[in-house]
Amino acid sequence: MVRRRILTAVVVVMVAVSSLVGLAPVGTAFAAQTAAVGGNALKISPVRADVEMDPGTSKVFDVTITNLTSVPAALHGAVNDFTTGDEQGHPNIILDENQSAPSHSLKQFTQPIGNFTLAPGAQKDVKVSITVPKGAAGGGYYGAVRFYPQATGDKNLNLAASVGTLVLLKVNGAVIEKLNMASFDIRRGDNSAVIFTSGKGLVSVSRFQNTGNVQLEPFGKMVLKRFGKQVATFEVNTADPKSNVLPDGIRRFDTHLSDVGSFGKFSLEGNFGYGTTGQLLTAKVTFYVIPVSLVITIGAILVVLVALIFLVPRALRNYNRRVLRRASRRR
Repeated sequence: MVRRRILTAVVVVMVAVSSLVGLAPVGTAFAAQTAAVGGNALKISPVRADVEMDPGTSKVFDVTITNLTSVPAALHGAVNDFTTGDEQGHPNIILDENQSAPSHSLKQFTQPIGNFTLAPGAQKDVKVSITVPKGAAGGGYYGAVRFYPQATGDKNLNLAASVGTLVLLKVNGAVIEKLNMASFDIRRGDNSAVIFTSGKGLVSVSRFQNTGNVQLEPFGKMVLKRFGKQVATFEVNTADPKSNVLPDGIRRFDTHLSDVGSFGKFSLEGNFGYGTTGQLLTAKVTFYVIPVSLVITIGAILVVLVALIFLVPRALRNYNRRVLRRASRRR
């Protein structure tokens, strides 16, 4: 009965990773730092750990977990690698503790955590030990430190019934910091376009591609201009901590555009920075807002112009011919 209550209490708690590297939830498996139903919950801190190390060194840091339930919680601590997911930042967690990511594996440098029991209302500082061997390649390595009920054997349920901290490790050495602009455009919904009938609901989509070997945090400002005159500015990647673009991945940042007028020629100019030396990226897109009423008016004017240019002269020529024929008959 107690075990069932533990499982019921913990199953509502989801892995707290959405703020680390800015990785968004994996389905419903990852959520906030604390989740609760009826006062039953687990809490973990921090939700993100950024670690920088040299090859041949070791480091230990604490992950604090608190049992907010009214019953003891028998938990298992695990380190799971994850790989780049979709462009929204959803990671692909490798739940098998015996399996590592093909590259950028944090698990290879960590010590097992194991099982422990947390009393009701108790708090525990779990030591996470990382050892980077000599000769380890410089770059980024990442994984998730998770805690879930020992009674749970289903791996999918383990993910849904767990809390955790995302760890981003940077190993000093031959680090390659390289971002490219995969695309920079304006959209309404999922549709990218150059001409829009309204300035409402427009979104700037900035897609950054990481071709280096370490996670990077792009940031920057975009300037909106109408007929060449600045009307607004927007910031990109303002989360704290900032979202990361993982190696071999593309990360998309959506910015809702305000102050777009109901008519005009607009341009959006982006200036972005990243990396330890302040590398720069620039991008620009031009788009037009032409309301439906104006389209109809322009269409009507064009019809009139076509009539004036082609139909009226033709009607006048026909009229003149008829007049000449009548005059010749009278003679």
